[in-house]
Amino acid sequence: MRTYIELFKVRGVAVVVWSQLLARFAFGMQTITFAIHLEHIYHNYTVAGLAIGAATLGGALSSPILGRWMALVGIRPVVVATSLIASVCYLLIGFVPIGSTFAIAVSLVLGLSMPPIQAAARTVYPTLVKQEAQRNTLFSVDAILQEIIWILGPVLATVLIATTNTLVPMAVMAIVQVVGGLWFALLPLVYGAPIPRSTKRMGSVLRSKLVKVMIAINLLFVGSFSALEIGAVAAVGEAEVGFVIAMLSIGSVLGGLAFGHRARSPRALSKQLAVVLLGDLLIFFNPTDPIWLGVCLFISGIGVATAFATMASIIGKAVPLDDSTEVYGWIGSGQNIGYGAGAALAGIIVDRINSTTSFAFAAGLDFIALLVAIAAISITPSFLASKHEKESK
Repeated sequence: MRTYIELFKVRGVAVVVWSQLLARFAFGMQTITFAIHLEHIYHNYTVAGLAIGAATLGGALSSPILGRWMALVGIRPVVVATSLIASVCYLLIGFVPIGSTFAIAVSLVLGLSMPPIQAAARTVYPTLVKQEAQRNTLFSVDAILQEIIWILGPVLATVLIATTNTLVPMAVMAIVQVVGGLWFALLPLVYGAPIPRSTKRMGSVLRSKLVKVMIAINLLFVGSFSALEIGAVAAVGEAEVGFVIAMLSIGSVLGGLAFGHRARSPRALSKQLAVVLLGDLLIFFNPTDPIWLGVCLFISGIGVATAFATMASIIGKAVPLDDSTEVYGWIGSGQNIGYGAGAALAGIIVDRINSTTSFAFAAGLDFIALLVAIAAISITPSFLASKHEKESK
């Protein structure tokens, strides 16, 4: 824990970390709130599914564009504008009596204007901490907080819906988005960060083999999560799936705290993905038992936050600072595509075959991600310098 305490003593780290957490928190509440709210309004899940899909598609399309804009005009104007637009979209969907087509269209706008907080934060982090070891720890903290968003966000949404109605979480998301987004964007350490403005053409970052590898791994990795979620719902039912999915996130948080800050070799990502794949494969011993499924996903989760932290560290070391916002944007696009495609294909597999086959599909995606990581070891930067820094102190 001393490693984390020392990190948060660095000037600006705590306020940037907590502000970006608040600015991203609404996204953790969004899916379940949309599903229940829109079903209550239109009395079917079709509109809810299309609205969630439209928001996901919008995020996939806009992530690299917003990342590029931040590199050109700065973080503050992009984050402020998108935070305000996103908040208005939440209020429109929640409080204005609109037709189903318009609700889907507003969801698309919401996705297109989803504030690129993660890309901005991960670009700012290297300007806050100079030592590579602390920078790796900060990326690990970021990955852990991402899991906390996915643990607490759905829980808060369901509690608010159960105790009040669906309008309350819609309002909460709007308020949290605008308050968190403005807090983060208006921090001097964020808008005044010494990030050079990019002068390259959009898309030029995709010439890098390492960038393409990171996008591909994120697409496959996140796609496996959505496939696991669909399979888990079909295997154990809605009543117990919350426990099962929570075990994945809990394992991820604990794994990130225990291993995320340690020095990494070029083989580290492959090892972390192998841990995730191991948990996936253990599922097949008893794929319909919720306790066993939770244990397996806990094991998988141990590698999740550490893998995300390692990929962020790889980008932070290998990509020039003026290109990093666009690169993180492309990675966000890959994650959105992976999540949407993984869920859609897993749903078809469950309907036409069974839930166990959807687990096999998820494991297959993780296996391919592992193969890509192994193939890219030769171009992956080493983080062993962090260890040498510690030994030299």
